Amino acid sequence: MSSIEKVYHDEDVNMDALKGKVVAIMGYGSQGRGQSNCLRDNGVNVIIGAGNKDRYPDWENAEKDGFTVYPFDEAVKKADVVMILLQDPAQPAVYYESIHQNLRPNQTLCFAHGFAILYGTIVPPEFVDVVLFVPNGPGPVVRQKFLDGSGIYGAVAVDQDVTGHAKETALAIAKGVGSTRTGTVYISFQHETEGDNFEEQVLYGGTINLMRAVYETMAKNGYPKSFAYAKAIRSIRSVIDDIDRVGIEEYLSKRCSRTCEFAVRTSGPRVINYDEIEKIFRETEKGEFAKRWLLEFQCGMPTLNRLRRTHKNSNMEVVGKEWREKFSKEV
Repeated sequence: MSSIEKVYHDEDVNMDALKGKVVAIMGYGSQGRGQSNCLRDNGVNVIIGAGNKDRYPDWENAEKDGFTVYPFDEAVKKADVVMILLQDPAQPAVYYESIHQNLRPNQTLCFAHGFAILYGTIVPPEFVDVVLFVPNGPGPVVRQKFLDGSGIYGAVAVDQDVTGHAKETALAIAKGVGSTRTGTVYISFQHETEGDNFEEQVLYGGTINLMRAVYETMAKNGYPKSFAYAKAIRSIRSVIDDIDRVGIEEYLSKRCSRTCEFAVRTSGPRVINYDEIEKIFRETEKGEFAKRWLLEFQCGMPTLNRLRRTHKNSNMEVVGKEWREKFSKEV
């Protein structure tokens, strides 16, 4: 028996759940642009919902790509499936101003992250299906994988199933975007949301800060800055790609050097603070991370803006810009 849950591929999913339906994508940013173009290429009737035409670039960008664009409220009225692909903290304002009162029975409300539903910043009416489809990557990567004939791993979830076909609709969206080419799993809104929040804090946050620590330590101790930058940033790319292809143990035991294997197995665990990782996991489960982020957004993001300024002109960023220019042929 497989230790992995059911994985849905193209042959497992029927696109008929979207046949003859209008899909309105709210927002034409990274995910909106990527997913809408993939769905259209798969024969889905896609329209775009956007904010004020004079204030936001979404409208013009979508029209340039050949989509019909409507104000948010009009797009909802014309749609059978409404996909909200706006930034998490910005969703509630748009939802209650333009979407909620225009929903009708048996429509589908689809999200690309469960944040708003899990934490209750959006409470949909009881007469619509509420589903989630999330590709495991940014919109431009989703689109490029699709164009390359591949796809990117995805997940679907159902929070409300009024029609009895919510799961089929979510899987059809996943197939339309190309995720079932690679594989799509069914999970809960809670696991998707908290898993994503946890991953971004520990895996993304940890990796980026490890890169900074490696660079700063080597540069401080007299190493050439270009060499320190290459070690901190570029070296890990080939390692991750190889591990993704063959797995960690295959990489360590057969593909890297024995010196590297010894270093990874003996010194690597010393870098990881398992107690702190567990603490972050528990904070995420309790909603403490979500509360901090919502408060941060409501206050105008002072912490983020300060951290952006701190790192924007750091020595590592200056060296990195010069490094990419000098080694451009390798990029």
